[in-house]
Amino acid sequence: MKDYKITILELFNHITTSHPELQKNLEDLVFKDQGLNISDAKFLFELNLKTLSKSKSQLRQDLFVLFQLNNKRKGFFVEFGATNGIDLSNTYLLEKDYEWDGILAEPAKCWHEDLRNNRNCHIEHNCVWKDSTSTLSFNEVNFAELSTINKYSSSDGHSEARNHGKTYDVQSISLTDLLKKYNAPREIDYLSIDTEGSEYEILSNFDFSQYSFKVITCEHNYTPMREKIFQLLTQNGYIRVHQNISQFDDWYIKQNNAN
Repeated sequence: MKDYKITILELFNHITTSHPELQKNLEDLVFKDQGLNISDAKFLFELNLKTLSKSKSQLRQDLFVLFQLNNKRKGFFVEFGATNGIDLSNTYLLEKDYEWDGILAEPAKCWHEDLRNNRNCHIEHNCVWKDSTSTLSFNEVNFAELSTINKYSSSDGHSEARNHGKTYDVQSISLTDLLKKYNAPREIDYLSIDTEGSEYEILSNFDFSQYSFKVITCEHNYTPMREKIFQLLTQNGYIRVHQNISQFDDWYIKQNNAN
């Protein structure tokens, strides 16, 4: 028999993603009757309590993906930047516990050996960018998670931490070419984007008619690019969800893939 909690959560998720105008009424009804806030993190992750301790994501993005895709096994992910494949990884849990396959892209040289040792999926060392023909100056900093294409070193609140990084040239690869290179399926379960500033440049040059994603999480760090990314993804059929808990990320689902 299916767990009634899972059934209720799936039903709520289906209603609020298919009919977002009803969310406020549902929240008020449940809070009045049960005293529960169904939009907070505790309620959202109730579905995944058994895997909560295994989550590697900074904001539990991996649990959100599992929630949205009903604990799918053998899915396909694309994640960049991937760091060492474990720390702050949005896909480690999916690969190791749910048998997913996918693509990791990480241009920072300091991560390459660990990434190769820690993961069993496709690994790309070129830098995901708007095209596949550029040589880019890359800034690798001491707090390596903040490393980025050098032109974006001052694009957010972490600019001071990037002042004394080590710069070197990297070759670019477009998102479309990355997917083609590794024979990604036309419908990809999950796209995780965290490139410390270049997210919009990558997405605005991507051909959404060739590939689609059931779930996208995209870091914005409260920069002006957040609104441009929102407009772009909305125009291509994606719905932003759970803004109350996603913080410096935005989480999207494909409209026709709402539960």
